[in-house]
Amino acid sequence: MNKSAISSIIGRYILPFGISVFLCGLCLFESRSGYHSLLYLLVSLPALIICILKPSLLQQAIKSNAFKLVCLLCTIAIISTLWNGIDGSASRYIRYTLNILLFILAFIYTQHYNPHLLEKLLLLGCTTWAISGVFELYQFYYVQGHAISARVVGSGSLTNPLLSSHVYGAFASFLAAYLMAKKHSTSTNSLIIIGFLLLLTFIIQTHSRTPLLGLTAVFTLLLIQYSNKKIIYLSTFLAVILAIYLVFNINLITKRGFSYRPEIWQQALNIIHNKPIIGHGLDSAMAIYIPSLKKIFSDSHNIHLGLTYNIGLIGLITWLSLIGTLGHFFIKNKHNLLVSSGFTILIFGVFAGMTEGSWFFTRPKEIWFLTWLPIAIMISSDERLNLKELQLNER
Repeated sequence: MNKSAISSIIGRYILPFGISVFLCGLCLFESRSGYHSLLYLLVSLPALIICILKPSLLQQAIKSNAFKLVCLLCTIAIISTLWNGIDGSASRYIRYTLNILLFILAFIYTQHYNPHLLEKLLLLGCTTWAISGVFELYQFYYVQGHAISARVVGSGSLTNPLLSSHVYGAFASFLAAYLMAKKHSTSTNSLIIIGFLLLLTFIIQTHSRTPLLGLTAVFTLLLIQYSNKKIIYLSTFLAVILAIYLVFNINLITKRGFSYRPEIWQQALNIIHNKPIIGHGLDSAMAIYIPSLKKIFSDSHNIHLGLTYNIGLIGLITWLSLIGTLGHFFIKNKHNLLVSSGFTILIFGVFAGMTEGSWFFTRPKEIWFLTWLPIAIMISSDERLNLKELQLNER
């Protein structure tokens, strides 16, 4: 069996299975370490093998401006570990960033060998999370008898209501974009809307406000992009449903106030001011003391501030350049389903990350659904356009 045949088998069968594990695994597997091990085996390793067997595909991927910026951002993150004061962190983050790059390449190779499969895998993820959410709501409130005011967490290895809501929000954003980007039959439209509402119900019952901010940004984008009856009707319907919910449950949303976010951000900015250019180094400890609460917070509760604290303005500018590059690509190719849906998820992540999170150079977990997943979707769509000629030559 020659190299092309092996690469084709990996790209057509193994990588899609690995991506489906990534998309669905958090709500299915109770072991987070088992989830990581499967992803290394089914995503990182197969992608690395294709890199070795088909270097032409890797060379083509590197031509993408967005992929270059991801490589630059990862490089800055690794270099920053030299001054974080933590021994051995560089080797750990080299592994983390390598897995991030291989994750993106896995999407590129899947798109190359299965041009229409990624869309189906994302729909599979939406279906899995919607069904899991319904089952968990039933178990949590009916079987276990929790009050409706209790915050649902989720199944599998999910342990935090807020982080769970971020994953559900990412898939809800995809379904919203998917509904708008393609013409569907009435029955298909109905199924998409039902799936979206199931995901939204779970999000609401986490009582987390950051995904609501992200979804507001998503629907603002979709209203600007499409401005048709479908999006206007859906937005109006959701606004009415949310208003009714708030009337009866306003205390669940307002009782926590701003959760000390303004004070945390101000303290984070003060600390960033000490080393604004290069940052304090990835994984360096952050200690934010809030006098009124008499409590120390270990992160900035904002992924953009957290990124700036760790890798400085150099890292922030690179991150914003990456978002800008993907935004420009979206404007030029917003007719493309995956480009449109990928950017929609990214917008959700950018705004949901305004009030939660620290950094995203980690092992695969919830923050990846707000950052590396939409980035991988968009870059692979970009590369899908660029690899058409190469694929024809291979045939």
